[in-house]
Amino acid sequence: MYALGKQRLASGAQAMASALMAACVAVCVALVVVLGLAACTPVPNGPGPTFTATTATPTTPLSTGQPTVTWSTATRPLPGESGPQGSKPGAGPTPAVIERARRAKEILETCLQGELTFRPPSPMRQGETREFVLHVTLGDPGEGHEKNIPGPNPVQTREPIVCEEMRADLSGPGMTIERAGNPSGEMLVPVEGVAEWRWWITPKESGRKTMTLQLFATAEEGPDLSLETFREDIQVEIELGYVLNALVKDWAQPLGLTIPVLIGAIGALLVWSRSKRRKAKHAANTTP
Repeated sequence: MYALGKQRLASGAQAMASALMAACVAVCVALVVVLGLAACTPVPNGPGPTFTATTATPTTPLSTGQPTVTWSTATRPLPGESGPQGSKPGAGPTPAVIERARRAKEILETCLQGELTFRPPSPMRQGETREFVLHVTLGDPGEGHEKNIPGPNPVQTREPIVCEEMRADLSGPGMTIERAGNPSGEMLVPVEGVAEWRWWITPKESGRKTMTLQLFATAEEGPDLSLETFREDIQVEIELGYVLNALVKDWAQPLGLTIPVLIGAIGALLVWSRSKRRKAKHAANTTP
């Protein structure tokens, strides 16, 4: 009986060990499955890529070449705008921005390589006022149109991008530049003949100055747009002689004086002033 009981106890222990082993194996398999699924589950690692719509704007080209498109409406506003109201980075363009981009594309599609003509005004004199005239055409400017451009210098010609409606601007530091004619500067450019812009230039400072000439394609209808298609810097040498000539003309000539006489008088006055200062300084050093 004792041997039979001992055998039964051994059989029960063996069965219990087998059950524990099976349970351990099941737990391990479950853990492996769970960990594998967790490793395969995609984990967010930040926001996905954002796409911003782009619209057309011209860069500042040289004298020729089609304007290129470069800005994004989500980061840079259209010309003359501070940006869409309430826009955020990554947000889509507003209807107003889309309309302006569509209109800009329509304008640039009608542009052609035209012709631009002017006479450089250099040299000029300080205080002198001179007229600067610009001719622009889409096709044939007409024979002899250069005669309507005043100035002693030879005519210079450029081949910019020209559209149906353009605006020409002229600016420069150290000068007073006043537009003659239409204050807005906008004009329709003909296929035959020329569109003509005029300015009055008065240098206020002597030395080498730079005038900047610009052309903009504008919109006759729809949103207000200004797309730059041409830019050139014009160097102007400003002499000082005009002020002296005006002084002689207004004051010296009525008194019968000429420029050599006036210059001699000014030189003699300077020599006399220096000698007087020298004598005063010598007297101060020898006084007891």
